[in-house]
Amino acid sequence: MKVLHFACIGLLVMAAFIAGCASQPAQTPAMPVSTTTPTPSAAPVTAAGPTLTSTTWTLGWLSGENKIWSKVAEGSTITATFLNEGKVTGSGGCNGYSSDYQLGKESRIWFRRPVVPQNNLCQTPVGVMSQESYYFTDLQDAETYSITNNQLIMFDRDGRKILQFDPSP
Repeated sequence: MKVLHFACIGLLVMAAFIAGCASQPAQTPAMPVSTTTPTPSAAPVTAAGPTLTSTTWTLGWLSGENKIWSKVAEGSTITATFLNEGKVTGSGGCNGYSSDYQLGKESRIWFRRPVVPQNNLCQTPVGVMSQESYYFTDLQDAETYSITNNQLIMFDRDGRKILQFDPSP
């Protein structure tokens, strides 16, 4: 009789425990603020929009000093035109540049850092030479890219967005 009594109490406790766990309302987890962007796994090109090699791209944002996301300085224009032969050409905001790039699987990209003559120094807009250096560093640090909503976005090895281009008008 005592065994049956303890068995019944044990079953009631277990039933209450299970019912208590099942009756808890689902809680929506808080959305963490993230400074990283996951590496894109989708195809790098949208069907109806621009493609990497059919568009001249104008940089709008870059990872500047101390890797702070920064708008391109007003009065300077940074461009990139990707040629099918594995060359990228454009303006770094002060100097013209040309460099090699290679595409890999799953939106992978590799750049050789552009080399520009040291004798062409620009004074305006303020900070344009530093901005050009950050741009060339970001190109070299790019590992993946995505064309999303008609924007070319490049990411570093940690999946952080480092360059954001729009099609040139």
